[in-house]
Amino acid sequence: MFSMTQLSDESLRFGEELASVTLGIDTLDRKLHSYDDDADGLVVINMGWKRERAFENYAEARAALAELAQKSFTLPEPDRRLYYLQACLSLDSFCAFQMGLLPGLMDQVGLFLHADCAPVSEAYLRERCARLQALFDRMGYKGSLKDMTAEWEAENRVPADKVRDTMLDLMKEARRKTGEFLPLPEAEYTCEVCTGGAFSARSDYDHLRVIVNIDPSYTLQSLKHLVGHEAYPGHYMQFTLRRVYYEKGFGAADGLLSVCNHSSSSTFEGIADMGTRMMGWNTSDDDRVFEILSDIKSAMGTASSYQMNVLHWNKDQIRDYMMKWPMLGGEGAVRSRLNFVGGADRAALIWSYWRGDQAVSSVLDRVEAPDMDRYLDYIYGRLHTPASLQLFH
Repeated sequence: MFSMTQLSDESLRFGEELASVTLGIDTLDRKLHSYDDDADGLVVINMGWKRERAFENYAEARAALAELAQKSFTLPEPDRRLYYLQACLSLDSFCAFQMGLLPGLMDQVGLFLHADCAPVSEAYLRERCARLQALFDRMGYKGSLKDMTAEWEAENRVPADKVRDTMLDLMKEARRKTGEFLPLPEAEYTCEVCTGGAFSARSDYDHLRVIVNIDPSYTLQSLKHLVGHEAYPGHYMQFTLRRVYYEKGFGAADGLLSVCNHSSSSTFEGIADMGTRMMGWNTSDDDRVFEILSDIKSAMGTASSYQMNVLHWNKDQIRDYMMKWPMLGGEGAVRSRLNFVGGADRAALIWSYWRGDQAVSSVLDRVEAPDMDRYLDYIYGRLHTPASLQLFH
C-alpha cells in the first residue's frame, strides 16, 4: 500500500531556504527580462510558497547558493545531500547564464539539467529504425519504413475535431487506473485544445487542464501518452502529491515550485513519460510501434537543438534532416519542434525529455513488485536529479 515517508527536519528546513532563494532569483530574473507569458521564466508554477529572499543582482544570488550548497553536505538523507547540492549548482548555472558566463549549449545542458549533454547519434536512430522495421514486418506492413509509418499513422489517426473528446475519455480511464496505486485528488483534470503553440501539449495546473496543440496530428496511442504524461499519473499527480506531501509536513517546500531548466527537469519529464507503462497501457503492437516512434521523436529533439544552436543550421536544413527519419505528427510537429528549440530558454530543456526517459526507466526497470510502493513514495514525494534517483534501493 502507498504510504508517505517524512523527510528529516534538517531537509525540510533546507527546502524552505532553497524555495526562498529560488523565488528570489525568479523575481530578479523577471525584473531584468520581459517574458511574454507567466509560463516563461525560471519558476513556471508556484503552488503556494510566499517567502522569498531578495537579491539586487545575480552575484548576490550566487553567493547565497554557494552557502546553501555547503550546507547541503550536512543533510541526513544521502539522496537529499546529492539532490540539493546539484539543485544549487543548477540554479548557480542559471545565474551564470543570465550573466553571460555560460554561453555554450552543451555546458547549459550539463549544468542546468545534470543530464548527458550529447545529442542523439545516427547509430542510435538507425537501431530504433531497425526495431521499428522488424515490428512493422511482423504486423504485415509493406513498403519503405517511411511508407509503413505513414500507413500506420493514417490507420490510427484521431481527427483534430475529436482530439478533445478522446482525451477526456482517456483521462477518465487513466484516473481510474492511477487510483489503483496512487491517492487521487478530488478535482478531475480536463482538456482544451489550441493551435500555434511551441509544444504538443502542456499541463496547465493552475486551471486543472491539459492544453493540446492540434497543429500536429495525433494517433490514439499519442493521446494515450499525452494523458499519461500530462495528467494521470504524470504532471497533474506529480504537482498534486508534492503539495500534499508539503501540507502534511512530509515533503519539502521547494517541491511547491516547478522550475524550468533545472536539475529536477529530466526526472520530472521522465517520470511523466513512464505514465502509460505504470498504468499497464502498453499492451498491443500498436502501442509498441508508438513507443519506438515516440523515442525517435524525443531523441530527435536533441539533434534539432544541437543543429540549430551549435552547428547553426538553418530551419530548412533541420527540417530536411528530421524528415529523413520516421516522424510522428507531420509538418505541424516539425513546426512545433523548430519553434521550441529556437527559444534560448528551451534550447537546453529539450534534452530533459529523452534523457529523462533514460534516467527514470533505468531505475524503474530494476524495481520489483514488492518495492513499487516505496519507489512511488520516493519519486512523488521528493524532487530528484538523475543521479539522486539512482540512489533508490
